[in-house]
Amino acid sequence: MAQNIEKTASDQTSVQSGQYDTVSKDLIHQNPEDWIKFGLGVQDARVIQVIDTEQPTVRSNRADSFIQAEVNGRESIVHFEIQTRDSTEIPMPRRIAGYAGRCIESFGLPVYSHVIYLHPDAGHNDPGQYIQEMDGYNISIQYKVIRLCELEGQKVLDAKLKGLIPFTPLMKPKEKTSSEEWLRQCVQVAKSVTQNEPNQADYLTNLGILSGIILDYEIIRDIIMEETMQESSVIQHYTQQGIQQGIQQGIQQGVREGTIDAILDVLEEQFQSEEIQTLKPVLEKIEDLQYLKQLLREAARANSFEAFKETLFE
Repeated sequence: MAQNIEKTASDQTSVQSGQYDTVSKDLIHQNPEDWIKFGLGVQDARVIQVIDTEQPTVRSNRADSFIQAEVNGRESIVHFEIQTRDSTEIPMPRRIAGYAGRCIESFGLPVYSHVIYLHPDAGHNDPGQYIQEMDGYNISIQYKVIRLCELEGQKVLDAKLKGLIPFTPLMKPKEKTSSEEWLRQCVQVAKSVTQNEPNQADYLTNLGILSGIILDYEIIRDIIMEETMQESSVIQHYTQQGIQQGIQQGIQQGVREGTIDAILDVLEEQFQSEEIQTLKPVLEKIEDLQYLKQLLREAARANSFEAFKETLFE
């Protein structure tokens, strides 16, 4: 087996990206202080609350994480935007400018924005700023661009930053270390920091899901023992049908749910209507994954929300 088996761009889909984004958001929300200290490079940080991004004042893509915190004694909003790949329909500088403006309007606090790119091919051309230069109407918004593949993963493992360890397989390994060996090292540290915790299996499963951005499933399965993944709350429902079948069905269900979420995200990004979420129960009744994928394509090219509803209900 090749020492470094990576997936091509064609292997990644918007549905998979939705799964990776959801896992990333959950991990950030479980350990927000680790992420704030890491992103801002500070030690003096205290989390006040993780803000619900579904509320109308800050509603945005579900991968967004807004955290109210005290940073160096000053109350602020820390924003993390997770991107598996580059933002194509709306350039990232425009998106961040919108998010930052929404936060300032809603909370009246300083905003620290970060964009975290999961895939090694993503983020190369992100300028890290939005600039409008018009006489008397200048606008400048800067944000931090973090490409995981450029980070020294060993430093994160040595620091045992629990919130970041599941992302270390996507970071730069030590020199002359294969992807498989690097994943083994990441798993060992992940086990050590969750040794006495009941949710260790879920933690390792999330690490495995993120590893799927660059590694084949067979490699991940061999390194993260199947009996460990079997204990995950995501997988255990299917254990009576066999571990392998259960994993496959769990992934299939995740893809279906991810497709539904992706449809709603695309519609919200384009039309910003509060009616969009009313379609979720309708979409959840659709079992045909191929039809859901077709609806995702229709959502991306719809001229209006009404036009998409006509397609859905025809």
